[in-house]
Amino acid sequence: MTPTNEKTYPDEIAVYEAARRLRAEAFASLVGKAAAGIKGWVKRHVVEPIGARAQRQRQLEELNGMDDHMLRDLGLSRGGIAYAFEHGREAEPANANAPSHKTPRAA
Repeated sequence: MTPTNEKTYPDEIAVYEAARRLRAEAFASLVGKAAAGIKGWVKRHVVEPIGARAQRQRQLEELNGMDDHMLRDLGLSRGGIAYAFEHGREAEPANANAPSHKTPRAA
């Protein structure tokens, strides 16, 4: 601060340096937030789908590697692996001998 006629004025160079530092900090913060957003987007839309696809491929290979007896225990046939893998079997009960949970309608 420079005193002039008993008033103090801020040093222009100090103000300039402070503004420059604050601008640099704001820009660094903005770039950091943008990078974090891009990283999250890439993870959600690129990395995770690739990982999920690799996991599904491993699961399909495991099913294809099972013998017919093991597949029968799961309620599958070798020809039905691909369909069951893609569409699931939610409509069928897990145990074919188990009673269905549907209750008959009263007339």
